[in-house]
Amino acid sequence: TRGNPAPISLAQLERGGWDMPRPNTMPQGEACQRLRRQLQEAQEQSESMRLDADVGIPLHFSGLLNLSLHAKFFVLRPPPELRQLRGRALECEYFGHMYSFEYMYTDFFEMNRQFLANSAEEADFVVLEHCVTYAYHVLRYGAGFNTVKLTWEALRIAQESYLLPLIHWAETTPAYQKTQGRNFVIVFAMDKGRVDYPMASRATQHWHAITTVGNGTTWMKRNQPWLRPESDSAPDPCKGRSSTSKRRLVYYEQDVVVPVPTSFEWTPEAQQTEDRHLLVFYAASPNSCIRRSIASQLAASDDAEVLVIPKPIPKKPWSDFLFRSKFCFVPDGFSSISARLYEVLLHGCVPVLLTHAFHPPFETLIDWRRIAVFLHNSQVADAPAILRNISQEEYLSMHRQVTRVQRLLNVHDMPFWIATNMELMQRKQELG
Repeated sequence: TRGNPAPISLAQLERGGWDMPRPNTMPQGEACQRLRRQLQEAQEQSESMRLDADVGIPLHFSGLLNLSLHAKFFVLRPPPELRQLRGRALECEYFGHMYSFEYMYTDFFEMNRQFLANSAEEADFVVLEHCVTYAYHVLRYGAGFNTVKLTWEALRIAQESYLLPLIHWAETTPAYQKTQGRNFVIVFAMDKGRVDYPMASRATQHWHAITTVGNGTTWMKRNQPWLRPESDSAPDPCKGRSSTSKRRLVYYEQDVVVPVPTSFEWTPEAQQTEDRHLLVFYAASPNSCIRRSIASQLAASDDAEVLVIPKPIPKKPWSDFLFRSKFCFVPDGFSSISARLYEVLLHGCVPVLLTHAFHPPFETLIDWRRIAVFLHNSQVADAPAILRNISQEEYLSMHRQVTRVQRLLNVHDMPFWIATNMELMQRKQELG
């Protein structure tokens, strides 16, 4: 067994020296070169930025931070005969930020080998290598499963033909027998996490799952983050019509919620507050009840500081509007969480969440009530007035908090991964 790890101070972490996720997890060509430059710049910045001041990990977590930096992982790679989909070989590949996180997670450890244990039996956490969401997309877009009905069939096949055999194989390993899987980790990159893969979720209900969604309404009810109480005379117009009404999220106490990976990064434009002349901005397709409510009530607003566009717009003007806005609406869509929240934050726009099923990432590290405004669905029409009532001092304080935590939200920056490890260690300590 390993001896007690030597403590690592925050100052040591500030000096950097950590590898970034492997460049070959990124797309090829010009986009690949751009992201490689971004990774190099982020690495250089990490050597000069103070973690406690600029990254946002509270100092009282320093003990947990030390444990997390010494935590050892083992990537459990299935044999070639199991890395198959419907009898054909399937090797995991990067195919876009959000849905490639299953691949990116294990690839991170391959590149940052200081986190690796010598064997699965010695590891604090054992990570099953897989890419079930890639398998699903292969079926959907490469094998003709691109209809509503066949989409569900593709999810079933991806589990039965690909992921479940990997899980059952993992259960036969000595490391699994040693802990009965309590230190095993599985990543689910689809929009709704475990609930998108119900068979695999049941088989791994005692594992740690890393997803971008959590326990639905539980966190909201427990933390009551809303800026103002909901009026009794204004019932929720979208009650029973949300993305989780028919398929409730599945979450276990050992699971960890992380930010949705995006292609955006923090820039000087995100840092500034002087040129944010719009009070609130929003542009998206009306694919949910609350999105339609925003469009119907505010798209025709004659308020010059309120800009609501009821359809998607090109990336460049959309990004420009985010940089020019103090607040940005982030309502539920197909899911209770999406990349939109993190794209908004990485543009320095304070998010205005309209949701009843939000479970934030890194909940033990970030006080989300200090970086976001939570409104009830019934408050859409009053949202501009509510936001105007937030003083400039309060707004600037929220923007400063966004600035502090932005590196935790960037999958290409080391603090993202350290925070993920810290959340895993926190769950392990809590559950004994």
